[in-house]
Amino acid sequence: MPVTVTVDAQKKIVITMCSGSVTDDDLLQARKDLLANPHFDPSFDRLWDFGEVAEQQVSDATLKHLVNTSPSVGHISRAIVVSTAKEPLERVLTCIAWSRQLNRSIAVFPNRESAEQWIETGRNAPPVE
Repeated sequence: MPVTVTVDAQKKIVITMCSGSVTDDDLLQARKDLLANPHFDPSFDRLWDFGEVAEQQVSDATLKHLVNTSPSVGHISRAIVVSTAKEPLERVLTCIAWSRQLNRSIAVFPNRESAEQWIETGRNAPPVE
């Protein structure tokens, strides 16, 4: 399956791994799977790993729908690991721009290690007043 979702309740993070060719249906099914997962907590941080995506067939309408109907709540960190392939990278950057319009904490990383480190650093930072 090109998209898998893992909820790590101990680390309080949802990890979405994408690989190969990703379609609208893949991403929509992943959202359904997440919402059906009994361990999902909408306050968990999110990490999307698109590092292994070779091709995407995802419409703007689906991306906007997923961004605008995010099940996440509160101030969470959203980290995205990107592929260096041009087309998937451009789509990820478009998705990030839409997320930032909603004042979401979101950033892009070249690898999963740096993404996880950023999330952890954000958790340990003092609250902004």
